[in-house]
Amino acid sequence: MAARKSAAAAVSHQASLRGHVSETGRLSLPVELRRAVGLEKGGPVRIDLVDGAIRIRTMREIRDRIRALARESGFAEKASVADFLAWRADERMVEAGKPDQD
Repeated sequence: MAARKSAAAAVSHQASLRGHVSETGRLSLPVELRRAVGLEKGGPVRIDLVDGAIRIRTMREIRDRIRALARESGFAEKASVADFLAWRADERMVEAGKPDQD
């Protein structure tokens, strides 16, 4: 963990390093960036398109953010996975413009 923090300190929040995308679509990330986020040996990531920019997040980052949101909401000890899935299903219905089924 300390090694990741020191690697992250070496690469600033606004780091701009050069990578390469091959003709087959493979993206090569510089080792400094992989070390900074704990991916020096590879691992699962989430790739999003945000305002025309590609955002790559580690699954650990996503998990930690979800846990922080659960703690902030006060529901961390009360909610179950089934409750969360039902809430997300309701949220998707609202986003799709469909009325609530209740």
